[in-house]
Amino acid sequence: MQFLLALLLALCAPFAGDCMKCHGTGKLPCPKHPAAEAVLEESVLYCSVIEGCAVCGGTGFIGCDGCHSTEARAALDAKRANIPKVKAELATIDETMGRALRKTESAHFVFTWDMDKQKIDNRLVSAHEAMHVYTSRMERLFGDICTTFGITEKEFQDRCWIFVWALPQDYEQGALKFCQSTAKTSAKLMGIHPRYSICAQKKDFRTDEQLHRNLVHHVTHLLLGHEHPIAWIGSLKGGWADEGLAHWFEDRYFGICDNFCMQEDNPNASFENGKFRLGVRKLVAKDDAPPIAETTQHNVDTLTLPMNATSFSYVDYLIGLGGEKFDKLVRQLKAKVPTSDALKAAYGFGLLEMETRWKAWVLQTYPTR
Repeated sequence: MQFLLALLLALCAPFAGDCMKCHGTGKLPCPKHPAAEAVLEESVLYCSVIEGCAVCGGTGFIGCDGCHSTEARAALDAKRANIPKVKAELATIDETMGRALRKTESAHFVFTWDMDKQKIDNRLVSAHEAMHVYTSRMERLFGDICTTFGITEKEFQDRCWIFVWALPQDYEQGALKFCQSTAKTSAKLMGIHPRYSICAQKKDFRTDEQLHRNLVHHVTHLLLGHEHPIAWIGSLKGGWADEGLAHWFEDRYFGICDNFCMQEDNPNASFENGKFRLGVRKLVAKDDAPPIAETTQHNVDTLTLPMNATSFSYVDYLIGLGGEKFDKLVRQLKAKVPTSDALKAAYGFGLLEMETRWKAWVLQTYPTR
């Protein structure tokens, strides 16, 4: 993975020179593809849509004949040589589903996109471009998690496989085969080979933002569980930290939280229309917030709506004191250390002191309307 990431960075970096034809990059968009689509390939290591191109070999680019940059040509050659290997590795996806599927592989994700055109940023884009947009979005999330926790990609062993299906029957088949789940609309496989599968039909996701937010929430779960040491704290009475972090990234990117991992008998869950900060402040001001000692005993799927919101706020408070400390806390929870002891090890205070500090912080910093 390190080699492939280095290769990707090399392809994206400008090369020395003052060639006016390629503007110093040493490469030009492949003439067999629209230039805008060729540029999409810079951010991935493999794309099934163009992998068979006889001219560029699936890289999206050819060497510039104006400057003949040896560095650029070497990087393109290395990427071109790796494409058949990736294609063979991902063939299991097509074989499992019985048909060829649209796929990308990036530094940290394998994306299967079975949707048609998508409206993104008020523009109708092709299925090919939409797949690249979502791949890039998840890479951004990966980078943000690493930056927040003060860690590197070395803490992750495998790529996350993400499947976005248009039809319920395809989702059901894929969820069972890849995630070992029969959940109705989305499924996760936590652990050593993280997977997420979602049916993104219009009746459930009317906008691109809704789908994007869903993936941010659930892929955060995957990455937190897959970070070394691999363990899912959501089933180890660490549901508050697991779900809280997923909500925290939803809020960071969109300002609202509307995805939950509750039991399926509550499919239309909502808390203050996704405005968690406002809702949490109301709870704290009325002294109606769930006790922290109770919330921190739950797994992800048994947290109530108020517990979901306060869990987000606990994470919001703790990350503000240092993301690297929160990462240490998570590692303690993965080792099955009780939350109170894990807090003391990472932050120097236990549950009751945490609750007192947190309430004062909420009243001081969260909005009243």
